[in-house]
This record gives sequence, C-alpha cells and structure tokens, in this order.
Amino acid sequence: MLKIGTGWSEDSDTAEATRDALKLAQDQLGGQPAKAAMVFAAIDMDLEVLTRELAEALPGVPVAGCTTDGEVAGPEGFLEDSVVITLFASDTVDFTVGMGAGAIGTPAEATADAVNMAKAASDKEPALCIALPEGLGTNIHHLLNGLRDQLGEDFPIVGGAAGDQLRFQGTRQFMNQTIVNDAMVVLMMHGPVIYSCGVATGYEPLGNRHTITKVEGATVYEIDDRPAADLYADYLQQPSIFYPLAVYEEKRQSFVLSSPLNFDEETGAIQLVNPVENAAQVQLATATRDEIVDAARTAVQSAYAGFPSNRTPDAALFFSCAGRRATLGTRTAEEYESIADIVGEAIPTSGFYTYGEIGPDQPQGRSVTHTNAFLAVLLGTQETA
Repeated sequence: MLKIGTGWSEDSDTAEATRDALKLAQDQLGGQPAKAAMVFAAIDMDLEVLTRELAEALPGVPVAGCTTDGEVAGPEGFLEDSVVITLFASDTVDFTVGMGAGAIGTPAEATADAVNMAKAASDKEPALCIALPEGLGTNIHHLLNGLRDQLGEDFPIVGGAAGDQLRFQGTRQFMNQTIVNDAMVVLMMHGPVIYSCGVATGYEPLGNRHTITKVEGATVYEIDDRPAADLYADYLQQPSIFYPLAVYEEKRQSFVLSSPLNFDEETGAIQLVNPVENAAQVQLATATRDEIVDAARTAVQSAYAGFPSNRTPDAALFFSCAGRRATLGTRTAEEYESIADIVGEAIPTSGFYTYGEIGPDQPQGRSVTHTNAFLAVLLGTQETA
C-alpha cells in the first residue's frame, strides 16, 4: 500500500501556511501515519519556521525539500509564494532522506554523502530516488553522474534543481531542520515501488545542425569556427534567451535543450544554463506558447501509457522548467489546466518549477538531465501476496 496526501497554502504567514498545508495533506491520508514529507516552498518563506512547525507536528518523520520558481499542487494547479507539502504513508515502502554538502565544487562527494545517508536508514533495497539539488552554480550532469555512481547506471532518479523565482541570488535545500544551499538532498523510496515517467518540451529544432568548436563549461565561444552569437544573428537577427540550443548527445533518445542566460556583445560568447561538450552538434530550437502547454499534456499521456495497465497511480509528481514559466508568463497556469482532465482530482499531485529537471526520457528508461522540459512521474506499488 502507498498512500500520498498533498496540501498547499498561499498564506503570507509561514507558520499559518505550514499548518494549513499540513492539515490538507493529513486529511488526504485518511488517518494513515505519515512516514515522510516532501516540501516545495517559495524563496520568501521562513524556512526555519516551516521546518520547526513540521518537526513539532511530525516528530521523527523525515523531511526533504527545497525552494522553487513556483509550486504545483492539484487540484489548484500553479501556485506562487506558497508552500506545498506532500506526505507519504505505506505499510510496505520505507522512506529515507539524505543530504550532502558541496554540490558545486565536489558533486561526487555531495551525492555520495546524500545517498549513503539515505541508504543507511533502511534495510530494504532502494527503489526510487527523488533528487532536489542546488540549482545555481552546479553542473547538474555531474550531480546525476554522482547519483548513478552510487545507485547504478540504470537506477530510477527523478527530481528537479532548487530555484529562487529567477532572482539568481540563492536557493535553499533542507533536510529535517537543517537548511543549507550548495547541497544535494534526496528522498529515497525502498520497497515494491512502481513508477512511470513522461517528458516533453514542445520545442522543435530550426534549420541545419551546427558544430560547437570552442567551449569552456557552459560558455560557448564559437560555433562553426565563428562567434557563437552569430548563429542567433543568422536565424533571428538578434540574440534571444527564448530560443534555446538543441544539443545532440549520443546516449540520449532525443536532443537536450540548453537555454542561453546571456550574450557577450564584445566576444560573441553565449553563457548557457548547463555545460556542453566541444564538437557537439546543435540547432536553435523554438516553440510557441501553445506548443509548450501541449507538451505538458504529452508528457503526462506518455507517463500514463507506460504505467502498468492493471494498476492505478497513487500519486503524480511534476517538475517543470523555470524557463517554461518565463516563456509562458501569464499563461503558466495553463500547463496544469491542460493535464487536469487526465490526472483527475482523485490522484494527489505536487511539483515545482525547477532550475533543471532529472528523469528518464522514456517511461522506465535511463535517467538523464533536461532543461525547458515538463517531467511527469507517476508513483504506485506492486501487488503483494
């Protein structure tokens, strides 16, 4: 059995918001005791108050969470300046949390510390990892590689990087009452868990493929031996952060998007949100707002198509990119509205707008990193004798 309850509140008082959201989540559990809590909170929430309220109300219950670029909870959908609390209850699944510091400078050590802490708290084999890493200054690829090193190349890892409402001043991650930044926080599920994922962006590549010929990390200096920004001048006549690069990698089923953060007028260099490899093939990518909204529906449909036909999901988690929210603007709420009829009101849902998404690009495939993507994760448990 797996039972999940989700609650939310937009009250400006953090203590009141936490109590209100927690009551809604507990009511959905129907009297089942919570075994873990996952929390998505606006950057202006007082996290010390939030975590203290949770510790007092749920003594001994492990908590994992982070700040966001916007929150999601069904049936309300898109929320801002809110707290969303997801409670997990089960008689067959264990839930553990872990934290590792130094995600920016020492991602291998940070991920190892987080995973080892979580694994040590249960004698059951881990089945799924929800990762909530630092979203600023990190290389999300390296963090995912670190998780794979500890859990296995094909172990299911989902989640999203913490945000701060596009201020780019500092995100927060928290485990129980420890509040930090520059960390990896994980919530691990152990036992007979089943899951299915769907991911889509809505973006399509433009024109021919081009080759990155000079790059350092996330800074692309040259494409086709010309200043990188010339690619945008050729297609758009000017730079634009709303046209990400579609980057092709050998191990992926499709391209990964990498959005530009800024353009250097003097050198023509482009600063991307995540690093790319030298000699990688790239194209500009574009999408209308309608196509971005439709992609959320495609992702959820894909997740449902991959879920066991004889089982009903117990919950759905959504991780959508902050870049999608920036592009959608006042139409952001339409993402959730487009999927509400698929998910329905009987299945608890929660999620947040991230600074990078982690999850398989197939229903049960190998986990990869994404940007400008909508990731849907369905959760349930296997039948037991």
